[in-house]
Amino acid sequence: MSFAPGALDGPTGLETGESWFHEDAGDYYDPAGGPPPRLTDTPSLLHGACLCGANRFTLPGPMGRVTACHCTQCRKTSGHYAASFDAHESQLDWQARHLAEYVTPGGGRRGFCPVCATSLFFRAADGSFSVEAGCIDNPTGGRLAAHIFVEDKGDYYALTDGLLQFPHGE
Repeated sequence: MSFAPGALDGPTGLETGESWFHEDAGDYYDPAGGPPPRLTDTPSLLHGACLCGANRFTLPGPMGRVTACHCTQCRKTSGHYAASFDAHESQLDWQARHLAEYVTPGGGRRGFCPVCATSLFFRAADGSFSVEAGCIDNPTGGRLAAHIFVEDKGDYYALTDGLLQFPHGE
């Protein structure tokens, strides 16, 4: 049995081991913890979907700046941290849409698939909108640019990629 350490309240006493499945990692970060790889493609259209395919959409590309959020909510909903990018919700063109939404304590909404539980987006209480980077197919044209809420990050991993780190939001 395995579990997602991001769902645990700390301190956990755990340490990150080796990463698995490097071959299908998103092209916006280095799964080994180094700086993001060189940008090789900037698609004009992004394709996103949940794991089971009940939700599929496109939106204008490229992805651009990706932010890794280490807040407690993102850790609990993703099992680790969440990587997302800002988008205009009105630009999502849904080919299949079977969504559920969770209303957060702060009044935001987390959109996810009720079938496979894939996190798809976050709509903040102020109306800002971000798409989860992991639901976008490669190539993305995105690059991990910063870590936010690092004060809340899990104790089982280190941030070694040299990117900007903010204790709270930016």
